[in-house]
Amino acid sequence: MPAQIGAHRARALAGSLLLILNPLLYLTAEGVSAAAWSHPAYRYSFNAISDLGVPSCGDLAGHPVCSPRHAVMNTAFLTHGVVFAVAAILLTPLLAERPARRVRVLGVVTGAGLLLVGTFPGSPEAVADGTIALHTSGAALAIFGGNLAAIGAGVGLRRAHRRLGTALLALGAAGTLSVLVMFVWAAIVASSGVITGVAVAERTSVYTIMTAELLVGIAMFTSIRRRSTQLRCRRQERSITA
Repeated sequence: MPAQIGAHRARALAGSLLLILNPLLYLTAEGVSAAAWSHPAYRYSFNAISDLGVPSCGDLAGHPVCSPRHAVMNTAFLTHGVVFAVAAILLTPLLAERPARRVRVLGVVTGAGLLLVGTFPGSPEAVADGTIALHTSGAALAIFGGNLAAIGAGVGLRRAHRRLGTALLALGAAGTLSVLVMFVWAAIVASSGVITGVAVAERTSVYTIMTAELLVGIAMFTSIRRRSTQLRCRRQERSITA
C-alpha cells in the first residue's frame, strides 16, 4: 500500500511539473520565433500564431509572412502536444472517474491537434496542395480540446479545490467563446485580409489553455509537496514516540 501511494504521488508530481514547464517553454519558443521576424516585423495583435511556423516566405491570406525560426515554433507545437497529453494522463487519477475520463480523452485530442499543427504548417504551399485543411483541423482540435479539458478539470477539482476549479471553468469557457468568435470573425473578414481581430481572439483562446496549465501545475505541485511534508512530520513524530 505505501508503495502504491508513493507511485501515485510520483505520477502526480511529474504531471504537475510538466504542466508548469509546458506553457513556459511554449511561450519562450513563441517569443524567440517572433523576435526573428524583420521584414515584416511580427505583430502579436495582427499575425496568427501559426505564422511563426511557416517554413517559407510569401503571401498568406493577404499578408506577408517570413519566419526565420519556423523550426523552433513547429518543434514547440509538437512538444507541447505530447507533453499536454502525457500530463493529462498522469494527473487524471486526482479527479473523479467521470471527469478524469473526459480530461484524458481531451488531453489526447489536444495533443493530436498540436501534432497536426506542427507537422503541417499553414504555409502558402499548404494552401496550394490542400494540406492547410490538416493544419486548420489540428488547430481546432487543439484549441477546443485544451479549453474543454480545462472545463473538465475544473468540474473534477471544484469539490476539493473550489477556487482552482472555478478558475478553470472560467478560463475554459472564455477560451471556448474566444475560439468561436475567432472562426466567426475569420469568416466575416476572409475576403478583406484584415485579420487583427482574428489574431487577438486566437491568442485569447490559446493563452487561456496556457494559464490553466500553469494554475493546475502550481496548485497540484504545492498540494503534493505539502502532503509529503505532513507525512514526513507524522513519521518523525511516530518514531520519536516509539
